[in-house]
Amino acid sequence: MKNVYYYFSIIYFLKLFLCNCILAIPQKTLGKGSLSLALNEFKNNVDNNSLNILGELKNSKPFINKSFIQTNEKKDNVLLLKLYKQNIASDKLSTYYGKIAIGENSENIFNVLFDTGSTEFWVPFKTCKFTKNNTHNKYERTKSFKYKYDNKGLPSVLEINYLSGKLVGFDGYDTVCLGPGFAIPRTNIAFATSIDIPVLEKFKWDGIIGLGFENEDSQKRGIKPFLDHLKDEKILTEKNYKNMFGYYITNTGGYITLGGIDDRFKRSPDEKIIWSPVSTEMGFWTIDILGIRKEKQPYINERRDDEVIVKYEGFHDGSNKSIVDTGTFLIYAPKKTMENYLNDLTINSCEDKHKLPYIIFQIKSKEIESIKGLSVIELVLSPNDYVIEYIDEVKSTKECIIGIQSDEDNINGWTLGQVFLKSYYTIFDKDNLQIGFVRNKQKLNDETYLNESFLRVSKKRNKKMSYNGPLKQ
Repeated sequence: MKNVYYYFSIIYFLKLFLCNCILAIPQKTLGKGSLSLALNEFKNNVDNNSLNILGELKNSKPFINKSFIQTNEKKDNVLLLKLYKQNIASDKLSTYYGKIAIGENSENIFNVLFDTGSTEFWVPFKTCKFTKNNTHNKYERTKSFKYKYDNKGLPSVLEINYLSGKLVGFDGYDTVCLGPGFAIPRTNIAFATSIDIPVLEKFKWDGIIGLGFENEDSQKRGIKPFLDHLKDEKILTEKNYKNMFGYYITNTGGYITLGGIDDRFKRSPDEKIIWSPVSTEMGFWTIDILGIRKEKQPYINERRDDEVIVKYEGFHDGSNKSIVDTGTFLIYAPKKTMENYLNDLTINSCEDKHKLPYIIFQIKSKEIESIKGLSVIELVLSPNDYVIEYIDEVKSTKECIIGIQSDEDNINGWTLGQVFLKSYYTIFDKDNLQIGFVRNKQKLNDETYLNESFLRVSKKRNKKMSYNGPLKQ
């Protein structure tokens, strides 16, 4: 099975931190297994690529695409961006993508990956050369297109190097349309003129919208990240939306709820969202995972009056800055955690799934005035949540693998990818720099859930306020 997991890592190649930045964290700190755009090396200089790009821009002409059908919806308090699921059975993985339009008249239609694990927004340019012939959508210059120039007055050229290939292109601006009447003018976009990344041929999405924070490289290039652009230009607030978005995925598809929270995606509309503070110095949406524990069944602890006393037990190796990453498929754990505590997470047959433990993540919560000390919430994953089922194409049989794997790059932090996010409707709040979690609305099979969703404890006083997670009665 080790080779299978290694192949996961090859496919999800893009989880690499920016070189020589982000608090001097070593290269590849986000580990393998990601669809996220993290730059290993960035160039913003003028070389032979500049001449090629100048010629391509000169010869490209604007056009109008009359066939755009907007699939996204505008609701009272949110803009719903529909997510489509693509299963890649041969690689035992899935990915989720949405549709956007670029140009004042929605001339260019793209399938894009919405990625909280990166900052870059890029799509292929019309002359883009891929490793192989493919059917990816490509950008045609529009009337609303604008060049971005470097300090020498030439088009800003970029080269992005990955372990599995590289992307070359130039920076520009254009209008991005996310839904009916929801246009975002003068958005920073990188247009790729050459993509030498063979694994991209497998995916239906054409490009990536990075939803991460500003970092050293974006500052050097003078590029404003997408979410910063929305906030600074008051794109959302002027329409009575909030500077936040929710991420909701299931086994069939999902939605991004831009501008607010859609209670329909909670397990129950009145269920409370619990918030965890976000750290931005890494350039991504990171939270503190303080430890984990595992149980055959999460238990209801001893109750004393209006409090429930819990044991703060499990595997604690200090606070780990961990990324909540919509562009990663698996959950990646620190290597020492897998070796010292989760080494029994193995499965030989789907029939053995019930023998696996519940995994409970202990995450730093927002401080609560009524409780002194460090406030902690526990988010529960059942075996049904973290075991991946797929059909073996050769044997035509149902197979199972574990969706939690070791980060072989020896990183202390976790990466919570789509395997985790399928269980929780997750809210990314940019104004308040926090991430909210609430159990999402899905088919729950034969599992029974308590009314409350989260266990909040105090590390200092060992008390809990409420509990959440799948419980077998």
